[in-house]
Amino acid sequence: MGAKRASRSTVAALIPIYGVTLVDVLGTMIMVPLLPYVAQHYGAGGFTVGLILTTSAVATTVAAPIWGSVSDRLGRKRIVLISQLVSLAGYLALATASSLAMLFVARAIAGFGGGNLGVTQSYIADVTAERDRDRAYALFGVLFGVGIVLGPVLGGFLIRFGFGVPFAVAAGIELLTIALTLRFLPSRHAAHAAPNANLRRAALTVLRDARIRSLVVRHLLFIFAVTYFFTIFGLYLKRVLNYGPEMTSSLLAGAGAVGGVALVIVVGPLTRRFGDAAVAQVGLALSVPAYLLMTSGGGIGVFAAALAAWAVGAACVEPTLTALLSKAAPLRTRGGIMGFNDAANSIALILGPALGGEVIDLSPRLAGIVPALAVLIACGLGFVGHPGGRARRSHP
Repeated sequence: MGAKRASRSTVAALIPIYGVTLVDVLGTMIMVPLLPYVAQHYGAGGFTVGLILTTSAVATTVAAPIWGSVSDRLGRKRIVLISQLVSLAGYLALATASSLAMLFVARAIAGFGGGNLGVTQSYIADVTAERDRDRAYALFGVLFGVGIVLGPVLGGFLIRFGFGVPFAVAAGIELLTIALTLRFLPSRHAAHAAPNANLRRAALTVLRDARIRSLVVRHLLFIFAVTYFFTIFGLYLKRVLNYGPEMTSSLLAGAGAVGGVALVIVVGPLTRRFGDAAVAQVGLALSVPAYLLMTSGGGIGVFAAALAAWAVGAACVEPTLTALLSKAAPLRTRGGIMGFNDAANSIALILGPALGGEVIDLSPRLAGIVPALAVLIACGLGFVGHPGGRARRSHP
């Protein structure tokens, strides 16, 4: 009874951060799919559109370790609020942009404000016992996915009212997240703050601690494979299987549903039984044949089945690697370390689409080799003989 009561109180403590995360991701995803069309409205070519999208990822890469490290010293809530205000400024700049130069500036500002994912994940670690952390990160992943799916749909609806409208709505949503943070996010967890924490200390920990370094690299490889694959997803369906946007949307929605169900009802029981490391390894191992089969040219049935297997594998990897990192990171530098992990993921978000676009043009049927190789390396690193690679149960 005591454990169940503690678990309920943990969920209650996380409701504010879950709400903030959902609304924040929704606001971000409203605008991301629209940026190429907005850029083209100003006469930008494909290379310039790519630079605009990359600008945001670079800004996030720089910002994430800074936000995380400062949150170790000043507390999570304060930094979440500051980063949200920066994002709001970026959205307002996008809504009122009148030139390509302004688009670049606005995306840089929004990207810098958006580098607070490590702070959010650190907050979850701060308020959960280790035995509850996998479930907490799984639910976080579900809400993150909901925002990713709903955001583009809302953006596509709003763009018909004018180029600035979706960005104005994103700014309004960001205002809502600020209000939610001020009203509902407890600030008492700032007691965990470490006045002597700094960015250099967190960076040295990532570089010197083999377990933490391995987890960051494995997460980078996993995110790289995912973003690479989503870059070629629609192109492969069109060029090889001859299906259009409707099938692409349906398959993505189905994969999201499978992954969401797996996050809620599969990942938690498996991690309690076998431990985070083992479940992460299973998810990575399952992803290898899934990537290869999806681009084997075996038809839509093979593609859909492999996509479902991939969705389950991805659901097993994301929350468990994040939970492992949060448990391995020292409390006084946890925010900084989670920020460096977020920065590494942002690098993957830059490299994945760039390489995916090149490979799909060279040989669509061989496009699955690159992500399969990336997750295979990540899986192999999990077997390296340091504590981060062995399957084990985590105890509070």
